[in-house]
Amino acid sequence: MAIKNILFDLGGVIIDLHIYKTRSAFEEMGMPDTSNWFIASNQATLLNGYETGNLTTEQFIEGINAEIGLKISEGDFYAAWTTMLGKVKEPRIHMLKGLREKYRVYALSNINAMHAHACHEILQRDHDIFSFHEIFDLVFYSHEIGARKPDPEAWLKVIERTGLIPEETLYVDDNSDNIETARKLGFHAELVDREITEIIRKLEL
Repeated sequence: MAIKNILFDLGGVIIDLHIYKTRSAFEEMGMPDTSNWFIASNQATLLNGYETGNLTTEQFIEGINAEIGLKISEGDFYAAWTTMLGKVKEPRIHMLKGLREKYRVYALSNINAMHAHACHEILQRDHDIFSFHEIFDLVFYSHEIGARKPDPEAWLKVIERTGLIPEETLYVDDNSDNIETARKLGFHAELVDREITEIIRKLEL
């Protein structure tokens, strides 16, 4: 069946991620070893709650501070939390604009309010683009739709809103668990292990 839609992950695909920068920033402020960052203890529950919109930014920061025994201010937390976000390279924007001439192009991202705000700041600063909503047909943020990958509900929310057919849709993501779930739902799925513009070009889309 011919591809009619393309659904993109954002972090690590459209916008560069440098998670080590955020780890380092928090360690410099006194956070204990981050080798099990958001996997051990209660941090994973807090992150899931924040990225599905069940916790506010204030509640998330308070929860992390309580978990690690620190009192990081909201401003310092925001600076450290968002330092992982890198560039949205110009060729990727050109790629998306070109794809939109032939396909419906969507984004589905595990993201939270602080990161969404910072992404939009990066787009405005570097490209004079207000937000990702300007370069996709529709954008689905986990903290707005109340579902986070790899929970199938995240993709089902996209299907419900857009009416797309998974078998007519290419999904691209840099997380293998997300790729596995997407394939089980019927999507054509491609793991992003190199520059996305190169992958799309080799797929001849």
